Amino acid sequence: MRRGKWLTRSSRTFKDLFSKLTKKQLVEDIQHCASFHHTGSLENYHNVRLKYLPKRISFSRATTAIKSMIAIIEVNGNVPESSSSERKMYAAYSKAQAGWVLRKTHIEKDYSYRAVIMNSILERMITQEPLSLDMTEYIPEALPRNFAPVPKPSKEELLQKTSVKNEFALN
Repeated sequence: MRRGKWLTRSSRTFKDLFSKLTKKQLVEDIQHCASFHHTGSLENYHNVRLKYLPKRISFSRATTAIKSMIAIIEVNGNVPESSSSERKMYAAYSKAQAGWVLRKTHIEKDYSYRAVIMNSILERMITQEPLSLDMTEYIPEALPRNFAPVPKPSKEELLQKTSVKNEFALN
C-alpha cells in the first residue's frame, strides 16, 4: 500500500475532485440519504392493525387503544430472529420473468401470546379479580370537536360570504 499523500492540494486532480465532492446538490443528497429509513416494519404494523381495526368500522377510543396494543404485541412477537439473508430459498417459475427465480420461504407467525392473554382473562373471571390495567394513560378524557385554529362561524356568516363570492363570479 502506498504511504503518504496521494494528491497535493495544488494538483488539478485534487481541485476537480474537491469541487465535485463539495457541490451543494451532492452534499444535500448525502444528508438526505443519511436520514433514510426503510418503512417495511411500519407498513407491517399498519397491515396488522388494519386486521384488528378495519377502517370501515367505527370503534370506541377504548376499543381502538386495546386493539392497537394487541396489534403491537403481534408484530413484536413475530419479528424474525434470523435476518432475511439467512432464510431458506426455493426455486419457483415466474410467468412475469418467463423463467425460474429464487424466492424466500414463508415464516409462520407465532400466536402463542393469545393463549397467555386468554388464560389471564379466564383466571381473572374465575377469581373475580379486577383488571389492573389503567387505560386513562392511553385514552384522553375529551377530544376537541374539530382541530380548526379559528372558531366556527355561524351559518348566516358562511352564507353571506358565499353569496358575496358568487356575486363577484357572476360579474
